Amino acid sequence: MPDFYPWLEPVRDRVVAVLKQGRLPHALLLTGQPGMGKSAFSEYLAQLLLCQQPTRMHTPCGECSGCIQFASGSHPDYFHVSHAVDEKTGKKSKEIKVDQIRTLASNLVLSSHHGGYQVAVLDPADAMNKNAANSLLKTLEEPSDNTVLLLVSACPARLPATVRSRCQQLKIEAPERQLALQWLQGQGCGDLAQTCLQLAHGAPLEALRLAQTGSVEGRQEHFNALVGILEKRVSPLTVAQGWSKDEEMQGIRWMREWLMDLIRIRMTGEAGQARSADLQDGLSTLANRLDCRVVFELLERINRILRLTAGSLNRQLLTEDILLAWAAQR
Repeated sequence: MPDFYPWLEPVRDRVVAVLKQGRLPHALLLTGQPGMGKSAFSEYLAQLLLCQQPTRMHTPCGECSGCIQFASGSHPDYFHVSHAVDEKTGKKSKEIKVDQIRTLASNLVLSSHHGGYQVAVLDPADAMNKNAANSLLKTLEEPSDNTVLLLVSACPARLPATVRSRCQQLKIEAPERQLALQWLQGQGCGDLAQTCLQLAHGAPLEALRLAQTGSVEGRQEHFNALVGILEKRVSPLTVAQGWSKDEEMQGIRWMREWLMDLIRIRMTGEAGQARSADLQDGLSTLANRLDCRVVFELLERINRILRLTAGSLNRQLLTEDILLAWAAQR
């Protein structure tokens, strides 16, 4: 059975109530910020629908042939669509392409192998390109009997309105802080739990990822590098060489976050307004020495760069450009 998290229980209860009444919609759009467990919930619901003998509590039994096939990834009535993979390079595309949706549609018009539901999960659904989204419309408008589509998206606004309007949205909200902290403590996060939860804006799985990947320490190192550049202790070109090795440009993304925090502090005069709870003192010190106009210009430059497609980026040159502009501040 897929992982199930305690803060998902209210959402599960709502869906189970609808299912018992026979009113489950043919298309659900699962939304919520990253790190809330949307993918896990979509897998749970898919297994529940495909289970041949669910328990009295309306949970998958884990023992029937449907559950066994689901667990092994071989259930003939379950379809999972995600980023396309290039057959030659094996690399994932950033898109879900039209051919994937056409293949899904051709499978869904066939009869169910087990005589029950057919379930398709599109995750992340907002990765569909324009042609793929248009191709999905016919399936959404004329679904086969006992077909359920589960669209998972942290950015539902990126989906065409025509797709969103044909789905019933189910939003997974951030849990109460104490519940999230208790769960994080149970995962061994220790003293990092509170800081990571705040950095994750209340999303427990994102907080867990931050704790387990050393992101708090990494953020401090990147922030110290920026301070070192301003104080002429570190070369911006040396820092850029290290930062540009990261394909996701995490250093630049963190820098954007900190620039926005600097603006918040300058506008309110309160360090507590910074979203970067781990760096409030350092940000407060920086806010008092930087020109707000230059900060806005840097923020605009970073946003422009991050909007570009990854294939067109020369990461090192662009990172150098930003850090040289940062070093030029007085």
